[in-house]
Amino acid sequence: MTNREDVRPAGIPVARRWATGAAALYVLWGLLHMGLGVSMVISALADGVPGAELAAESLLFFVCVTVLGGQAIFVALTMNRVNSRAGYWINVVVLGIVDVAFLLLLVLPGHVDLVGGTAGPVIWLLASGCATVALLREPGRAV
Repeated sequence: MTNREDVRPAGIPVARRWATGAAALYVLWGLLHMGLGVSMVISALADGVPGAELAAESLLFFVCVTVLGGQAIFVALTMNRVNSRAGYWINVVVLGIVDVAFLLLLVLPGHVDLVGGTAGPVIWLLASGCATVALLREPGRAV
């Protein structure tokens, strides 16, 4: 039996609405990172495989950014959307580590502008907040 406050007028459980919001935000995070990563990889490979070590490391970084964006989307659509506890922890922890490291190593020292550099972490924070509420609102489930 569901509590009246656990169901919206349309009959959709509140936890499901929060989980859907979290999944949508994680997909947005993933698209942002995949788009940036793919564009930087294409740009880096325009003149062929980089010969310098720093250029190769930069290329590898953007390949990883692209893969993490894809992982975020996959987990969002297959796990966060259905309010999976495992999906919650995967995207909260993995993407959180990536965003915190990005802020500390690239944004705060000024290598990336503040506005552009905080977009991803803000989206992650909102998605993680929605996912947390979704799990807490799920009857009989805790984070």
